[in-house]
Amino acid sequence: MADWQQVPPIALRRPPGGATSGLALVWLALPVQVVLTGALTYVVLAAWSIIGGAFTEALQLFGFALVSTPLTVLVFVLGLPLRIVSRARGWWIRRAGWTFAVFGVAVAVLCLSYVVGTAGPVHNEAYADQPATDGYEPDPRVFLPALGVFAFASMHLLPPLRRARDVR
Repeated sequence: MADWQQVPPIALRRPPGGATSGLALVWLALPVQVVLTGALTYVVLAAWSIIGGAFTEALQLFGFALVSTPLTVLVFVLGLPLRIVSRARGWWIRRAGWTFAVFGVAVAVLCLSYVVGTAGPVHNEAYADQPATDGYEPDPRVFLPALGVFAFASMHLLPPLRRARDVR
C-alpha cells in the first residue's frame, strides 16, 4: 500500500503525567460489569429453570436472555446516580466493602429461596410434544427480589477509582 493511502497516526491527548481523566476512570470497568451481570443473571435463570424441571427445549435459552437483558438494563439505569452524581459516587467509594457484603447476602438468599417458604418439589404435566418433568422450585417471593439485589450488586460490585474531589 502506498504511503498516501495510509491513515496517519493520531496523537491522543492525555493530561500531564499520562494519567487517564477522572471521568474516564468512572466508566472504565462498566462494559465488563454489564456483560458480567448479564451472564450471571442468565446462569441463575437457567439454573432456576433446569432445577425446576421446566427446561424442555433449546428455545428456552433465548427466553433466559430475554429476561436477563431487561434486568441488566434496569439495574444499570437504577445505578446511574452512583456513577454520575459526585456525592453519590463519593458515598459509594467510601462504602465499597458493603457491595461485596450485599453480593454475598444476595447469593445466600438465592440459595435459601430453595428451602424456605413455598419452595419444594413440582411436577410439570406432559402437554403437546413435551414430556412430563419433575423438579424443585424456589419460593418466588424470596427468589425474585434476591435476583434483583444480586443483579444490582454484581453490576455495581466495583466502584469507580478514587478521585480527590469524590471523597469529601
